[in-house]
Amino acid sequence: MTMADKNVHDGHRQRMRERISKQGIESLEQHEVLEYLLYSYVPRKDTNAIAHALIDKFGSISDVMSADPKRLQEVPGVTANAALFLSALPGVFRTYLEDRNEKKTSLKGRVAARIFLGNKLFGMKEEELYVAALNVHEDLIASQKLGEGDGGSVPGAVRNIVDFALRNKANGILIAHNHPSGNVKPSQADVELTYTIMFTLANVDVKLLDHFIFCGSEYYSFDESGKLDRIRKSKLMFKDGIYIYD
Repeated sequence: MTMADKNVHDGHRQRMRERISKQGIESLEQHEVLEYLLYSYVPRKDTNAIAHALIDKFGSISDVMSADPKRLQEVPGVTANAALFLSALPGVFRTYLEDRNEKKTSLKGRVAARIFLGNKLFGMKEEELYVAALNVHEDLIASQKLGEGDGGSVPGAVRNIVDFALRNKANGILIAHNHPSGNVKPSQADVELTYTIMFTLANVDVKLLDHFIFCGSEYYSFDESGKLDRIRKSKLMFKDGIYIYD
């Protein structure tokens, strides 16, 4: 890189910083946000061209950040440190959102509960299960990730949830998991898991308040859909190798 090239890039970067300072980072296009994020990790190259190449290859800024670091390094100019930084950002965002939400402990109402648990599962690439313990006023007592899986039900979920509820002296429990597959609708395994959790918790005087499923920006609520109430009133039977409800 010549001295002239270096001065051009330095001037462009300074103008970008001034623009963010005056208008906020939300004023930038997706490729410009990536360009800015790469400044510290690609100090002597045109990060605008690299950012465009990343968007072209992966489709969007969220897809870039969700990509495996090794795949990011397939784009010319993306260093190992830059790839690690970009792929770590969803975890940074989750930490930020969790910290903000822990300061607002009331989960009364399903919107607050959905936002809180949705933030826990934001950007997760694998299926994970989160649970929140609430008191009689539906204030948050504690929340925790209790399991991981690759589809269907989450191994050990029922025992872990009951132990968690008793340990935290919960009056009510919220559970949530994600569907990385792209379909937010509950599977038969999800329904069976919800049924088992509901009635197992009832035996120890704890209510299952809702079960959320998240997939990207979409969600499914067993309570909002009416399925939680139908499960509560149903009887579980085993027929032809599958569980059914009447």
